[in-house]
Amino acid sequence: MSTGRATALVIGLLAIASAGCTVGNEPTTTNAPATPPAAPTTKPQPTETTATQTLDLNTRPGAQPSVTDGIPHIQLDQTSSDEVLAELAEWAFSLDGIVELPSLASLPGARALTVAPGLPLNSGAMLVAREFAHIHPQPNWGSLHLRLSPAAAQEVVERGWGEYHPFAIDGSIPNLVMVYAPRSGEDLGSVKAIIEASVAFATSG
Repeated sequence: MSTGRATALVIGLLAIASAGCTVGNEPTTTNAPATPPAAPTTKPQPTETTATQTLDLNTRPGAQPSVTDGIPHIQLDQTSSDEVLAELAEWAFSLDGIVELPSLASLPGARALTVAPGLPLNSGAMLVAREFAHIHPQPNWGSLHLRLSPAAAQEVVERGWGEYHPFAIDGSIPNLVMVYAPRSGEDLGSVKAIIEASVAFATSG
């Protein structure tokens, strides 16, 4: 990716952050449509060579959540409880080599998973700087955006655990996926497996 293109994407991600967010406990308006369309399932063509990575996920039970079409990309229902989200975050930020920082590519309050300074990283797995994933705050508790290998991203979508981000569909950020918020302890196992795959992809450099 050219320097100009990368800069434009960073600016675009920062613009997303200001388009719909929660500051403290006071939600602002978003661009969410009144009737959200079905989740996008178009598989973007991979633009990078990565090792095949599969997760052996079960199919997510129940209906897909409602998600906005376009930017900002927000899950509107079936969100996590405080307890489930706390368990997810505590586990995610205890992983070796992962440092929590405020997200540079999401809503204010989003918690970024970043590769620790000094550790090797896969530059093709980053969102911005050393951030490869983030957990969203209110009003879409517990959903994540993260990057995966092409095979893992396809499996997440096909098994119903997430959907491609619009930037993945248009090719701007390949294999960028929204992972739906875990609704229960039963969902946490699959979401943790997806995050572990994202960590492996991010640190494969």
